[in-house]
Amino acid sequence: MKRAAVLAALALMLAPSLVSAQSAWISADYDFVEYLIDTDLKHDASVLLGREGYFKSDTLTYLRGWTAYQLKELEPALELFRAVPQDSPFAEKSFFYGNAVSAHLGEYDAPAALLDVYEGPYRELRAVQAAGLALLRADPEAYKRAASGFGYSDFALVEAERQLDEIYGFRFERPQKSPLLAAAASAVVPGLGKVYAGRIGEGIESFLLTGAMGAITAEHWIKDGPGSWKTIVPGLLCAALYIGNIYGSYVSVSIYNNSVKDAQQTAILYNIHIPLRSVFK
Repeated sequence: MKRAAVLAALALMLAPSLVSAQSAWISADYDFVEYLIDTDLKHDASVLLGREGYFKSDTLTYLRGWTAYQLKELEPALELFRAVPQDSPFAEKSFFYGNAVSAHLGEYDAPAALLDVYEGPYRELRAVQAAGLALLRADPEAYKRAASGFGYSDFALVEAERQLDEIYGFRFERPQKSPLLAAAASAVVPGLGKVYAGRIGEGIESFLLTGAMGAITAEHWIKDGPGSWKTIVPGLLCAALYIGNIYGSYVSVSIYNNSVKDAQQTAILYNIHIPLRSVFK
């Protein structure tokens, strides 16, 4: 019923434009567009904003960008945010949301360059976004420069600042797990490399299987000699388990490092974007 009522109101709003060639300013419909977006009628907002009866204005550009953003149409949203003029009351919000959208699209250099020359009032928010982009570009020196602007007191930004600091410390101040070290450890003690990778159960299993097959091989070597099939078959299996344990440990640490990096990338993008909701509420 609510959707039907809204669509009816939308039809009434559009009706004058169908019978009159006179254009109108989108500011007259601003609250209604915001209502459509807030009530999850984003497509209806897009239809309304797509009509040709509006004069071109920074408000119209911003609302179209904001609606595209809400619809997760990131590329057109970025283009529209960047088209909002600097003297617009929507300039700051469009600037920072444009940076967040750019980061989500995998474009880090362009927003970083824009933030470098930013001189507006949101200096600490600028520092948070610049720091996040520095991490995404794996640039520790740029991170240090940006993080010098952290205040750790603004409720809208403090959590993002702390999380970005943690990610920076994990990436650049702590020794990372080495796949080669894991392989070497498993060469000395089967399964030890997987324990190092955090896969304790797999490490114990690898140790027991390789050890058991080695014990069987040694027993038949003593009883039947090295040329017996009873020695050769378990010996080959033991060798395969041993080599597989070394390779598996190397891969396990590589997978661990990649999974941690992916989780961090997601967290960085989150912290570039989420504070905007509180800053520009």
